[in-house]
Amino acid sequence: MRDNRSAGSQLFGHPITHPLNLILIFNCLVFILQHFANEQLVYRFGLIPDLVFQGAIWQVFTYGFLHSVGNLLPIHLLFNMYGLYMLGTYIIPVIGKKKFVILYFLSQLGGGILVLLFAFLNNQLGGQVIILDQSGVPTIGASGAVFGLLAVFGQLYPNSELFLLVFRVKAKNAVWVSLGIGYFLTLISNTGISNTCHLGGALVGLAFFRFYEKSFYRSSIPDLPGMEWETEDKKVNRDIKKTTTTIEDLFTDQKKINEDILSKIRNLHRYSDIEAVLLEKQVASANICPPSTYNPEDPICLRCEWLPNCALRKAKD
Repeated sequence: MRDNRSAGSQLFGHPITHPLNLILIFNCLVFILQHFANEQLVYRFGLIPDLVFQGAIWQVFTYGFLHSVGNLLPIHLLFNMYGLYMLGTYIIPVIGKKKFVILYFLSQLGGGILVLLFAFLNNQLGGQVIILDQSGVPTIGASGAVFGLLAVFGQLYPNSELFLLVFRVKAKNAVWVSLGIGYFLTLISNTGISNTCHLGGALVGLAFFRFYEKSFYRSSIPDLPGMEWETEDKKVNRDIKKTTTTIEDLFTDQKKINEDILSKIRNLHRYSDIEAVLLEKQVASANICPPSTYNPEDPICLRCEWLPNCALRKAKD
């Protein structure tokens, strides 16, 4: 009897070893540990700029695995892991698993670094700037990494729509709308949202996309309503441009050869001299055009392998 377990255990439709599941499981395990040693874990591994400036540099990265445990339900963890899974499901087919892992953790790191920079800036300004981070206040959560994913998702699926609170927003605008809401809430109340971390993750995500854009497998983008890479008009223009470029590339070498030939005979006046250049370049059984159509400046003539035949015939006239 064949053992079906050989296929491996799965979670949410993916193997246990899939990056989405590994990140999810690790965050959940850390969350369980926080129930036993929350304050100690936050103090040692949360991002506290004062401690980082004193040497606890690992906190710039480890903060992303901790989440708030103060609520009855793990809302903080649930939101971030939902964002991880939802966005990752559509990003991974395009950029691949390895690049996805790089994107996730670089965004997490980028969010932490920006928190440090803004906390340092706030200290220099007296520490009372409300939209900047406080150097003694811990930052925790994977939202910096998730905002990096959101930024890339918005570039891959710009016309798709996401729900933010109670309204829809285009994916290409989702990062900026979310940041705007976050900063607005910070100005009117003490929400505890780390907008700086979100911004840092998003900026890293955008930089990542620009750096790797040409290597992404765009043909792997899931065919879902509203999730086009670009509008239909742009697709048509892109296909036309691609076809034109391909055709031109086929004749690039021939064009260069013909231009070299023309440059050699341009200043020759005697037929014998012109013949000496063109005779060895004649194409046998060439079906050349009528004499009146020969024009060495015409792009079509320049790409024709029979141009030497036409040029020699022209020199005889």
